[in-house]
Amino acid sequence: MPFALSLISLILVAAGVSRGTVFQEGPSRPTLEFEVASVKPNANGSDRAYLQALPGRLLMQNFTVRGMILLAYGIGDYQVTGGPDWIMSDHYDVQATADGKATVQQMEGPMLQALIRDRFHLVFHREIRQLPVHELKLQPGTRKLASSKEDCTPYLVDSQPPAASAVSTATVFCGFPRLSSNGRNRRLDGTRMSMNQLADRLSRSLRRPVIDKTGLKDETFDIHLIWTEDIADAVPNPDLSSSSSLFTALAEQLGLKLESTKGPVEVLVIDYAEKPSQN
Repeated sequence: MPFALSLISLILVAAGVSRGTVFQEGPSRPTLEFEVASVKPNANGSDRAYLQALPGRLLMQNFTVRGMILLAYGIGDYQVTGGPDWIMSDHYDVQATADGKATVQQMEGPMLQALIRDRFHLVFHREIRQLPVHELKLQPGTRKLASSKEDCTPYLVDSQPPAASAVSTATVFCGFPRLSSNGRNRRLDGTRMSMNQLADRLSRSLRRPVIDKTGLKDETFDIHLIWTEDIADAVPNPDLSSSSSLFTALAEQLGLKLESTKGPVEVLVIDYAEKPSQN
């Protein structure tokens, strides 16, 4: 499902815990909630989901409940299972407002979680399962990564990306790697980016956990990666001499490789959900 760019903030969670461990929700804590929220079935028939998040206001159009859960809990599609079929087929529009001090991260995270629990009566638990994963490694004898010399501190305000009027194009991506698309062509740009951040973004394109095994824990890099999701049907990318798969692009542009294996992955198992009343 194509989401607006902000939705790319989804975070991979891969925990190294023994198989079969079950996590219940922890003790109740003070809950951040929207002051006013409307949840209604989508009626425009669009095949695209749209997200606009500004301090104090959240607008979501044509989202399934599953899509809301992915955003709210910061997980990948491969990390959700169970629940009634309609959470993947029924689409909803959400309009919500909050105190002006509420950040985008709060609204897309704990506040959206509270809204889903309240309107859809969501009940779930977490399990650790052995699933296919990719390990991100360095290509032997190859060093193509560019170490970052940029200081992102001046551009970070309340842990949010800088405005479009930032000093230079590079600062827009400083500390906040961005994924953009044009058809099936993809471009990932990030300044002062860790290998963990790169692994997180790769997992969303591959729909499989990617675990950093490069050994570059304390270094950051300027990443510019271009690839094609589906070479057979893709429109030629003017930024490349020829279309490249993600695996090929990683090797040729960054000197990295992905190896398939299995590992422990935290999964959210939906036990119960119900359709919301009209409001």
